[in-house]
Amino acid sequence: MDSLLVTNLKSLIVFVHLSGLAFGIGGAWILDLYILRKMHKSPITNENIQIITFVSKVVVIGLALLWLSGLSFIVFYNFVQPELLLNHKIWAKAVIVIVLTMNGYYLHKMVIPVIVNNQNKVLIRAVNLRQVNILTLVGCISFISWPFAMFLGTFKSINFTFSFLEIISTYFAVLLFSLAVAFILKSYLMEKEMGRKIRVLNEHLSNSNEKLFLHQQEIKVLTKVLKKANHPRM
Repeated sequence: MDSLLVTNLKSLIVFVHLSGLAFGIGGAWILDLYILRKMHKSPITNENIQIITFVSKVVVIGLALLWLSGLSFIVFYNFVQPELLLNHKIWAKAVIVIVLTMNGYYLHKMVIPVIVNNQNKVLIRAVNLRQVNILTLVGCISFISWPFAMFLGTFKSINFTFSFLEIISTYFAVLLFSLAVAFILKSYLMEKEMGRKIRVLNEHLSNSNEKLFLHQQEIKVLTKVLKKANHPRM
């Protein structure tokens, strides 16, 4: 095969691959941070839903480009540079892309419907614990996996240096640590929201007690008036 054609073909695949990573990591981080910001600050508006839906489609495009370029790399290497298929980084990145694909499925299946169904509500006040856990899990996996895939794609020093097990173990270690931090943050936000609800309930209870006291005073006054009306002085 002509060397110029091979070089251009590989460059094209690299371009598609980097484009997929750019779409994916840009869209995923914007989406995660945007949902986190809207989760506890203000009600979800129709405009918010449109933005979230649009950015999620950008992430899907990035994921599709990753699959296209990744499979193209495997075919290319198989025919042109088969020795590169022994690079464990390729297969570790393939596993991460599979994780991102599964995570993307749950994003569209479970996360976005929760947001859409709670329009005009503050998300953290409207969802239950299970839904909050799903939002946290999906968001954290997306937030960590995309930059990790980009890291593997751009740092050539990793090639033939680390085994598949070492790379995947590092990925899951970073992911588990990030999940721990994310769930601690989730617990903090939930505790803060619970404190707010308790304060609101206490205020309502205090107002109810004040109203009850006023009603009791009114009843006493009315009772005295009725007694005087039923027993007029002779």
